[in-house]
Amino acid sequence: MRTLLRNDLLQYESPRRIVRILWIAPDRGSAYVFDVAARACEARQVRLATLEDDVAVGRANRLAEDPYLVAADQAALPPRHVELRDRAWQIVAELTAQEPGIYQARRRGQLIAAYTERHGISHPTIYRYLRRYWQRGQTPNALLPDYGNSGARGKTRASTAGIQRGRPRKDGAPPGVNVNEAMRRIFRVAATTGVTYQSRRTLYDAMLGDFFCRRAIDAATGRVTRAAQPEGAPSFGQFGYWLEQDKVLQPPGRPLPLPPDAAVAQSGKPGAAFRLDAVRADVCLVARGDRDRLVGRPVVYVASDIFSGMVAGLYISLEQPSWQQAVLALAHCAADKARACERLGRPIAAADWPCRHLPELLVVPGALRPLDGGGALRNNFGVRCISGTPENETLPWRAALERRCALLPLQAPATGAQLGALDGVLDIDQFSRLVIDAALEHNLLPAAAGPAPLQLWDWGMRQRGAALKQYREDLVHCLLLPVHEALVTPEGIRLHDTYYSCARAVEERWFERARLRGRWTVRLACDLANVDSAYLLDPATPLQFHRCHVTEPGSVQRPLAVMPAMRPGPAPAGPYASYARIVGGFVS
Repeated sequence: MRTLLRNDLLQYESPRRIVRILWIAPDRGSAYVFDVAARACEARQVRLATLEDDVAVGRANRLAEDPYLVAADQAALPPRHVELRDRAWQIVAELTAQEPGIYQARRRGQLIAAYTERHGISHPTIYRYLRRYWQRGQTPNALLPDYGNSGARGKTRASTAGIQRGRPRKDGAPPGVNVNEAMRRIFRVAATTGVTYQSRRTLYDAMLGDFFCRRAIDAATGRVTRAAQPEGAPSFGQFGYWLEQDKVLQPPGRPLPLPPDAAVAQSGKPGAAFRLDAVRADVCLVARGDRDRLVGRPVVYVASDIFSGMVAGLYISLEQPSWQQAVLALAHCAADKARACERLGRPIAAADWPCRHLPELLVVPGALRPLDGGGALRNNFGVRCISGTPENETLPWRAALERRCALLPLQAPATGAQLGALDGVLDIDQFSRLVIDAALEHNLLPAAAGPAPLQLWDWGMRQRGAALKQYREDLVHCLLLPVHEALVTPEGIRLHDTYYSCARAVEERWFERARLRGRWTVRLACDLANVDSAYLLDPATPLQFHRCHVTEPGSVQRPLAVMPAMRPGPAPAGPYASYARIVGGFVS
């Protein structure tokens, strides 16, 4: 049975319910779970062994996929939805950093009361955000709004004399006032003249004292006198609402405090942090289809677990080093390694490479730092990105790779007239198998100063819990792939020289429309180094993705036949057996 992880969903039949594991104690003694159908914001503490027994005996079934997870194409989200998500995320991020206190009813109430006092956000709003966050996968995108069209979207209602806008006031409350443009100007002035660290409630109180009073000039002294004006003052809710509408006092998006690299390196559990590195191999590869054509020296991207040193994901590219290429190594982290290696003709046992997870934190060298701070990772999967790894630092897995080929700086020189011993021989698939062998050697062989990375990984999973997150492989792959402009033609959806089709295009008769009315562009997420699969991104439905398959031009109703995957014989027993078969020449 697979080890239970944070964010796993367990379905019970009696009584029928689905619970999400919100948090697991470091000693794996207890966990907090949340009923995803609950209308209240209450987490329940249980022994982790009880949950494991429930799954083992069939009382509960661990769901392989998360139907509540909110994943979206970031570029297609409406700006207003992004704004609402980010505002809610700032609240939730600060509160959920207080683990496990936020899951305990008494402590949760104290934390929310303190936050309300500082920022003037109502209790119901905060509880609604927390409930949505726990229901939908504990990622920032869980806080995206549900509505698409409600009322006169984006329009400010005009005020009419004698008619009060907004909902009726509660019994006993003053009738309130209509906020006109002049009053909104007062709000903006009051907010921008306050001290930065002052809470919204403090600014509101100061505004009432300064602006909403009877002011007059004393004729004798020429000084301004003020007297209380109990009527005609706006409510605190109106003050906050219009500041948000006018984008005044918008929070600067302050991130949670992140540990320095030295602290990250001492993270005491698998998956607390992965690091992403890149090197260029001193091997000039040839094209798959034309083995006389040199295509360049490959860049190897490696994602490794800081706690154990385990290589968790790889990606090999012939393009210039970039974040768009590097992040695909993280997509490989979520892949079933046995199946992925089998496709490359390198069969392994599942126990040889058990990593199928994403981390909590990703440490990225400055040269590969994403311009947007890793928005797709953070918002869809809750993975935070920080810079910090020195690019000249000795990497433990390099030794295994250097035993197979020399490594160069990322900015390698152009291919010269003279070919080295390995140049002009391998294509990218063959080189990929070489890199897989190096990763297996590093993961499975004990280091001179301690146990093998796989041993540390397994021990950490058993003894210290895990910060790992597991998502559907194709979902992670789709959301991290580079996005390209493709053309809908009568022959299919064309991206460069490859044609695709998908169920939506067939159902909506896109290709007939392109023949009659002309072509148009769509967005496809696709790795140009592996064009066998692509995903159609729809700006109208940023939460949906349509899987595309390769077709022959003009035969858009049927996919090309795919060669059957290689099927190895029975996997050898034990985590080291298949490694000994593959890289026996390096075993001393």
